[in-house]
Amino acid sequence: MIHVRLAAVFFVVLALAPSTVSSADKKVDAAYLRALFFQRDFETAVIEGEKAGADKARQSELKAWFVLNLARADQSERAVALADEMKRAKPDGWSWFALAGALNYARERPDEAIAAAESAAKLLPRNPDVLWIRAQTLATHPTRGSETAAFVDATRSGVKNPAELLVSKAYALYSQSFGPPRDDSMFTAALSTFEEARKVDPANLSAWYLPGSYLDSARRSDEAWPLLKKAIALSPRSTAVHQAYWRALNGSRELGAEKKRQEVEADVGEFLRASGSRPGALLAVAQVSKQMKWSDRQASCENTILTTFRDSQEAEWVLSGRWRELDQTKEGTESPEFRRILTEFVARPQHHVDGLLGEAYRNLFMVVAPDRSVSDDDLYRVAEGALKYETINPHIVWVQIPIQLADRKAHLADAERVAREGIDVLRKKVESQRSSYASPGEYERGMGWMTGMGHDALGWVLFAEGKTDEAEKELKAAFDLNHEDRRTLEHLGRFYLSRGDEARAEDYFVKGLGVQGPGTNPCESALRELYAKRRGSQSGFDDYLVSLKDTDRRKRRAAILDARIPAPEVVPAFSLKDLAGKRVSLADLKGKIVVINYWGIWCGWCVKELPDYQKLYEKYANDPQVAILTIDNDANPDDVLPWVRQKKFTFPVLLDDQYVTKVGITAFPTTWFLDQDGRKVLEKVGWSQELLEEFTWRIEALRK
Repeated sequence: MIHVRLAAVFFVVLALAPSTVSSADKKVDAAYLRALFFQRDFETAVIEGEKAGADKARQSELKAWFVLNLARADQSERAVALADEMKRAKPDGWSWFALAGALNYARERPDEAIAAAESAAKLLPRNPDVLWIRAQTLATHPTRGSETAAFVDATRSGVKNPAELLVSKAYALYSQSFGPPRDDSMFTAALSTFEEARKVDPANLSAWYLPGSYLDSARRSDEAWPLLKKAIALSPRSTAVHQAYWRALNGSRELGAEKKRQEVEADVGEFLRASGSRPGALLAVAQVSKQMKWSDRQASCENTILTTFRDSQEAEWVLSGRWRELDQTKEGTESPEFRRILTEFVARPQHHVDGLLGEAYRNLFMVVAPDRSVSDDDLYRVAEGALKYETINPHIVWVQIPIQLADRKAHLADAERVAREGIDVLRKKVESQRSSYASPGEYERGMGWMTGMGHDALGWVLFAEGKTDEAEKELKAAFDLNHEDRRTLEHLGRFYLSRGDEARAEDYFVKGLGVQGPGTNPCESALRELYAKRRGSQSGFDDYLVSLKDTDRRKRRAAILDARIPAPEVVPAFSLKDLAGKRVSLADLKGKIVVINYWGIWCGWCVKELPDYQKLYEKYANDPQVAILTIDNDANPDDVLPWVRQKKFTFPVLLDDQYVTKVGITAFPTTWFLDQDGRKVLEKVGWSQELLEEFTWRIEALRK
């Protein structure tokens, strides 16, 4: 989402000068809401605008600025609806302006957003605000962002203060820097353009705030926080600006932990004094308090939100934070408190954030599905809520819901309908993310993985309905799309067991036994059952299982070593500080086999495999030919040392200083295996179930 501050009000000849607005003595008109927009104080604008009836006002300009603030205050759906209503009732320049802004910030219908901005320009041809929204809609368009610079360069001379136009140009350059391929020169050009905007108008908030945010995201926090401190002076009540400042301070590599704490604590206190009566401000303070481990302040802010603003969207975020905390452990999800929070959340009379409602329904379904005391009808009502509101994880709801209903033999007709519709939902989800795949082959594998789950769910429902021929067809289709889904392999095995084909069933169970994944492998328990059925007891099963795993081990080793990079290249050099502040250079490790694990405390799968990585480090600790180390990617380096000490890890930890971005690591965990010449010969992306064994194979292969 783009964060900008607007310029002049009505005519090109007016200067684009900022002003700090106080809500204590104000007139809620277009100029007031507009000023709040560019100070990024969207919450106040919405609160004050609603009190004054701006959402129902006849004055188009006032209503338009209310719409734009609404869109930026995480109410984009309402903003788009209100803008559409404005356009139908009175299609003047400001209604088109409102629609362009609402669509732009909602990231919806980008072509319509540009068209709406152009319609506004025809009706308000000399208005600098309209020039700005035209630049904005170009800058955020998925394919037309490169047109922004030419548009800004052609129009800026007609605006007395072109700082906001320059900000739009800078944002477009920044967006283009991501590529592919990544273009650091574009990032540099964006920073230069932001600097030009600051020279044109030193009071332009976005010219300080945006580059500060972008530098912090690039792990250049020590360049970022001074810019953001200036932004706070320009907009002391903006929640977003303060949050960015706190993040940048905590990400600093130069400030010590105590200095960071003092700076953040001082600014939080000032912010609470200025804005502590607003739920959004309280939520922001609660979140940073959790990070800083100020438990009393966190509890105080959260409890105020839940009592004073109990029907707000901020209350929803507080409650979601609490169930997510419990969700971190299996014991938490099984606790009565987890279920209680979810049950009460979905029963709230009003919901603001559909995504949180979907998450609550999804979690609640997974909790109550195994509980046979919950009636089939009650379970299905929860399922309907998950299907309606959960859009982030369709591979869970559109797959698990029909499978769980099939296991219960409940609502089978509905389960079949959901499973059939789910295949298309899953396909569209992958299509919507096509640009994120590195290659056509990776895209095809992603499509196979996702739609394979859908066919598996449909096959399992059809099996429960007794439609065996159709079930076999769907389960086979799932296997053809993805040979490595152990649930599909278990379902196929159980299907053929029902037909009396024990040999075929065993074959699928054995295939599933070799598929790694978290949790208990269902194919192992299925094999145990089949073994006992065929032999009358489980005597000898453990030996049988060992032989199967030995065969699987040989196959895995061959596949891993066959995955050598065909033309290995020397990786970029680094010189990074370890947790003691000592510099470690990759050049100093030349002549050794080097294993580098990229991780972060924030990454659950990374944390899951680190105990095994510690074992790998201990195994090679005294081997002069092998170096085992890690590069941590956490935003706040001061969090890492106490966490590592608490976990009693002793492997070397280097602190990232933009190296991760430089080498293009986007998936965590990722582990590199470098040969003695510093070339990356093998790579493992993602969590490893058999890390010690499989990483050892790679190391020993490089030794040879």
